[in-house]
Amino acid sequence: MNPTLSQFACVVYLASASLLAPAHAESVEKADPLEIRSVEDRVLTLPSDKRHTLWVAGDYEPSDGGVDVLVHFHGSPRVVRESTHSAGLNCVVISVNYGGLSSVYRRPFSKDRKLFQSILSEALIQLRSQSDFADDVKWRRVAVSSFSAGFGAVREILKTPRYFERVDGIYLVDSLYCGYVGDGTDQVETGLVHPGLMQDFVRYAQESANGEKVMIVTHCDGPTPGYASTRETADYLLEKLKLEPQSVDTIVPGRLPTQVDDFRLYRQASRKGFSLYGSPGGNETDHVKHLQHMDYWLPKLPLAKQQQDLAQ
Repeated sequence: MNPTLSQFACVVYLASASLLAPAHAESVEKADPLEIRSVEDRVLTLPSDKRHTLWVAGDYEPSDGGVDVLVHFHGSPRVVRESTHSAGLNCVVISVNYGGLSSVYRRPFSKDRKLFQSILSEALIQLRSQSDFADDVKWRRVAVSSFSAGFGAVREILKTPRYFERVDGIYLVDSLYCGYVGDGTDQVETGLVHPGLMQDFVRYAQESANGEKVMIVTHCDGPTPGYASTRETADYLLEKLKLEPQSVDTIVPGRLPTQVDDFRLYRQASRKGFSLYGSPGGNETDHVKHLQHMDYWLPKLPLAKQQQDLAQ
C-alpha cells in the first residue's frame, strides 16, 4: 500500500474514531447515555483479547431456540450496538475492533484459521455464565458485518468452508476493497479487480442471489488509487451476478444522535437475498456515514427481531 493510500485510510480511521468515540473499557462504555438504555445492558470483554467484546442489550428477549449473534469487524462498538438496537434486532453483538488498515484484520485470521470459531466459542462461554442464559445455550443464526478495513477479516473467514456455510448473512458497510491483478508487482493492471481475492465474496453473493444466504453491500464513490475501491468491487459483483443497478434518489432517515448528516442513495440492485446500494461522495465523512446509518440495513440480515417467536 503506497503512502497516499495509507494516509487516506488513517484519515478515515481517525475521523471515525473522533466522531464515534470507541471505547474498550467496560466502565466507560456503560457510562455513555447513547449506549445504555437500562442498567441491565452488559458489555463483557472476552478474556483472550480485550478488543473482543460481547454486548447484550438490557431488553434482550431470551428464547429456547438459541441466541442469534452479529459479529462486527472495525468501527466504534458503541455505534454498532446502538444501531443494532435501533434496527430492532434481538441478537447479541460481538465486536472485533483492532483499528488500522485491512492487513491488521487479515493477518490474525489468516495465521489462525480457528480464530473465528475461538471467538464464537469464548463469547458463548461468557453468555452461559450469565444467570439469565441457559448453561447449554447455543448459537442459532450467525451474521457477520464489517466497516472499512474490517473486510480483511471477513475475506479470511470465508476461505474456511465450514465458516462459509455457518455464516447466514454478511453486511459489508462500505467495506469491500480489493487489490488489482498483479498487485504488489511492477505489472499491476490498474482497474482489473483481482479475481482470486474476490472469489469467496462472489460465491457468497451468488448463493445470496439464489436465496440461500443474505448479503448486503453498500459503497460510496471514493477513489482509492492503487487498489480497487468499494465502488469498483460493487461493480465487479454486479457483473458476476449479471445484475443491473437501478437509479434511485433515496434519503436514508436518521434516527440516532450519531446520524448528523443526510445520507443519500443513488443506485441499488437486488435479487432474492442479495442487495447492493451506492451513495455519492468519497471523502472520510461520506465513508463514515455508512457506519452511522447501519440501522437502516441491519433488519435485512437473517437475525431475530424484537417481539417475535424465536423458535419459529
